[in-house]
Amino acid sequence: MSKISEQLESLKLSINSIKDKMQKVRIENALLLKQQTGLVTEKSELIKKNELAREEIESVLERIKNIE
Repeated sequence: MSKISEQLESLKLSINSIKDKMQKVRIENALLLKQQTGLVTEKSELIKKNELAREEIESVLERIKNIE
């Protein structure tokens, strides 16, 4: 093989390697975005539950105050 052919083959291998890595990064990115969406949803639900619990505790404390 000539030097140019070897360089072209090496370049071709490098390009293929980069394409493979890019595909892996795309897949990982998609998975991370899906995970992020799930975590944002979970956080929102926990905030709502926390607010409801806080309101219930305040209600119980108010009732206790009124008993005294």
